[in-house]
Amino acid sequence: MLIVANRLPVSVTRQRDGNYNYQASPGGLASALSALGRESKIRWIGWPGLMDPKQEDIEPVEKKLQEQYDAIPVFLTRKQIHRYYYGFSNSVLWPVLHYLTDHTHYNERDYIAYIEVNRIFSEKIAEVVKNFNTEDIVWIHDYQLMLLPAMLRKAFPELRIGFFLHTPFPSSEVFRSLPYREELLQGILGSTLVGLQTFSYQRHFASSVLHILGIEPAFDSIQLDTHTVHMGTFPISIDVQKIRKTVTLPSPEEEQRTLHYMIRERKLILSVDRLDYTKGILDRLRAYRKFLQRNPNLSEKIVMIQIAVPSRTEILDYQKLKYEVEVMIEEIEESYEHQTLSPIRFLYRSLPLKSLIRFYECADIALVTPYFDGMNLVAKEYVAVKKDTGVLILSERAGAAHELSEALLVNPRNPNEICLAIEEALQMNEEEKKQRMTAMYRRISRNDVYHWSDFFITQLSNVDTVESEDHTVYLSESHRARIFKSFANSFRRLILLDYDGTLHEITSLPMQAAPDAQLLDLLQKLTQLPNTEVAIVTGRERKDIVDWLGKLNLIFSAEHGLNIKWLHEQKWHNMTPPHTEKSWYRQIRNVLENYNRSTPGSFVEEKEASLTWHYRTVDPTLGKWKANELIIHLKNALANQPLEVVSGKMVVEVRLQGVNKGNIFDRMQELGKSYDFILGAGDDVTDEYLFEAMPKSSFSIKIGKHHSHADYRLNGVTEMRKLLEELVSL
Repeated sequence: MLIVANRLPVSVTRQRDGNYNYQASPGGLASALSALGRESKIRWIGWPGLMDPKQEDIEPVEKKLQEQYDAIPVFLTRKQIHRYYYGFSNSVLWPVLHYLTDHTHYNERDYIAYIEVNRIFSEKIAEVVKNFNTEDIVWIHDYQLMLLPAMLRKAFPELRIGFFLHTPFPSSEVFRSLPYREELLQGILGSTLVGLQTFSYQRHFASSVLHILGIEPAFDSIQLDTHTVHMGTFPISIDVQKIRKTVTLPSPEEEQRTLHYMIRERKLILSVDRLDYTKGILDRLRAYRKFLQRNPNLSEKIVMIQIAVPSRTEILDYQKLKYEVEVMIEEIEESYEHQTLSPIRFLYRSLPLKSLIRFYECADIALVTPYFDGMNLVAKEYVAVKKDTGVLILSERAGAAHELSEALLVNPRNPNEICLAIEEALQMNEEEKKQRMTAMYRRISRNDVYHWSDFFITQLSNVDTVESEDHTVYLSESHRARIFKSFANSFRRLILLDYDGTLHEITSLPMQAAPDAQLLDLLQKLTQLPNTEVAIVTGRERKDIVDWLGKLNLIFSAEHGLNIKWLHEQKWHNMTPPHTEKSWYRQIRNVLENYNRSTPGSFVEEKEASLTWHYRTVDPTLGKWKANELIIHLKNALANQPLEVVSGKMVVEVRLQGVNKGNIFDRMQELGKSYDFILGAGDDVTDEYLFEAMPKSSFSIKIGKHHSHADYRLNGVTEMRKLLEELVSL
């Protein structure tokens, strides 16, 4: 198992004497994933903290990290760290993921560095997994490496890739404010399993895939042309037993004296955060100031200790926040300078877990009020330490709020609400404190860090990387060889090709899909092959397809087999069933036009024997809902009429029964045509009629991943064109 993260769990620093120091890195991810070592052989890949290491030092550092820490370092330059980490990752992605878009500072060069570093990680992983087996797992962590899953998927199509996002995932309306939002989503979608902290984040991720990429997710999966991406909710947790063991350890006398000096027999309100603008520290201080103003009699009986861990001090917004926090704390202190003891203390430092636990033990109230937080492990640590006493005041916007519902939940943007919660916490009786805290303790004890990691790995291990939902298999090299051999040994060949989604990428507007020069050249070469006929079998009107491809020596089947024109035929042959009337046409057109009025962006395409309602440019959620409603409406309206309703890719079509793409074989028999090699390809549900009508000796190819009657599948237009180019090259 490879654990891939921005930082290794060990930090390497160069000392003045030129030697290197190795020590465990701080951070929740390293401690959380250390639990995996109990069950699996894991190796870490990440940055060791060194910038611009000397060339002669790289090999010995790399050797020691691998031998002593099972860690594989990714060495980065100072410039790369500045642009990739402090730039795009933490000045663009971090604020957007936390809904704080006013903190974004975008620089194009930062994104270029982000791509570059993700690619460096990909190349390093490729060195390790080049001879992977199906049980190997790569688990990628967090927003700094969003592009990495797709890079790995391209190199290793069947590799089991997990991606876990430790931050929130915002609503699609916020995520779409990102530059390169499509590339970032496509990067994540290279994963086999995407894990998020809460179901809300999973829902937002799925919504972004739908609204930004136009790919409709299922409840817990996303079907792509290349593979299925599974989604799940995996709330990260803590090592409860480790914390409980630490609680029982005696603390040094000096540490006890320091705590006693700060608290002085007063009630303690404790806040512990990285000094980050997402943590809501300023509004929390405003709330505490309001509490003191409302309860002047308590100003000498209570103290708030704000522990702020230095973070990203190179970024201007963090420097500004530190200044603002210090100013506000100074204002509170000055308001009570007449007192012997100040009602607030500010500690700007990082504390080891053992020391932090002593603060938790002394705290009557833990005040945890981030504006947004993926989870927030401080809240869980406090519960683990207190076990059956104390009060947790928790932001409703922290991921932990979904599990710790017995906490006093508050709106972190409302200082008055936080103030009232402090008052409620101080007045709460011991029995209620015990009931609330005990319930939360039991929950985090069950769902600890071991449960989190085991659950994710189990889910990822159980995903079948080779899809088997039907008999259709990916067109492998051996399958290609079989097709090429049959093609070479045949004397009368027929190639049947859908257009949109098979030869040309699907576009928002039908008229934007005109063939490019490469496609025209490819079709020209196919038609010039000896003993080979090529048919375009499409749902488009005959005028469109003739305007684009009429100069080529092609067979045409337009409007899903309604009108067919074979080579050397002067006129189109109409396949309308006998005794068919068109009295339905105006009625259905009126229905579709009514849906246009209530669905901005939709439009109706009128064909000779069908009407198509397009909703590709509609808001995806609205479009799907209206399409489902329309299908029910049409099926009721069309009862007992010789019509059928077909739902395709962002379209709903009403057409005559018996008119479908399989009609080309009926016409072929009428003309007395026969072929000893037939290959057919298509991407939509309408192409299934073609596949079903093809002789058993034919080769049928589904473009895309959905269930199909075809024998083989390819992953997209590019792969289909490549196959045709290989036929030409024979």
